[in-house]
Amino acid sequence: MEYSFATLSHHRLTEGEPKGVHIEASEGDVLGQPMAIPPELGHGYFDLIQLPFGTSFFKGVQQFLPAASGQLIPMGEFAIDYGEPCFLVQTVRGGRICHREFLPEATLLYEEGRDLFCHMTHRRVIPMAEGTFDSDMVALCLRMSSLRALLGEAEASSLLEALGITALPAYSVRTMPKALADILHDALTHPLQGSVRKVFLQAKAIEYLTTLSNHLQPNQQAPSLGQGLQDAVRALHACLLEVAGKPPTLEELARRFGYSARRLNGAFTLTYGVSIHAFIAGQRMEEARDALLRRNVAVKDLSERLGYSHVNHFYTAFKRHFGYAPGSLRRGALLG
Repeated sequence: MEYSFATLSHHRLTEGEPKGVHIEASEGDVLGQPMAIPPELGHGYFDLIQLPFGTSFFKGVQQFLPAASGQLIPMGEFAIDYGEPCFLVQTVRGGRICHREFLPEATLLYEEGRDLFCHMTHRRVIPMAEGTFDSDMVALCLRMSSLRALLGEAEASSLLEALGITALPAYSVRTMPKALADILHDALTHPLQGSVRKVFLQAKAIEYLTTLSNHLQPNQQAPSLGQGLQDAVRALHACLLEVAGKPPTLEELARRFGYSARRLNGAFTLTYGVSIHAFIAGQRMEEARDALLRRNVAVKDLSERLGYSHVNHFYTAFKRHFGYAPGSLRRGALLG
């Protein structure tokens, strides 16, 4: 049987505590392994389910006591040797999870509607959960060789490119439809047991991957768009990824790319699943979130740089997009 990893180690961060566990892939499934959460703050466990074709599911459950509210609670340190390049996705229901990654170093925050994608061979990470809410994390991991066998070489490569993780190693946190994560979470709540459950989970893994690929590349054929319009939309997309300051209007973009505003916006929506305005707004929010996580930048300066006429407009847009205020994110980042 091919495994999605070679070894996994998990231990507490507190000196004097037991060293934790070291798991060899050949040992099979691991169920109900305690999570390294300080007992005065809560408790949790994780399940690791091995599937054929170098695939596995990981589920972590975190439940917190009132004393944990408002804190980022470390859940121990994980060190994983995948043995060969692997593709991973991690999703969460409930609160937010912050990862302190070491290979390479990065601080990553994901939550419901924003999933974490990875492409790596080795990993060392300290996950920290927001202690205000109980949460469930579900991850799907599979060898890159398995991903290519399931999707085909071209589509697997396009998937990594669309997620921005073609390099090795690489991380990416992306806004995703909740229905995508639901495929993974709901799969692990199904009452099937034994070998039948493993067949079911393998099928759900394939369903997730094909749905994800279709979401990221919904119109590879784009038969209703002429080649010229397709080229213009791709050029527009590349342009919007680089735009800084006050965003261009739809009319300005239409003049620049030589199509009517209505036709250009319709073609962009058909190709990328969102309107030009929604895409620009999403890019602005992603840039703002990353700046608040990674740099000591004043919110007022950030709002001006992103083209907002008043800082209150930025606060409102940020909270509408993510569900929390910019200051809340900065406090969490500092804890990380």
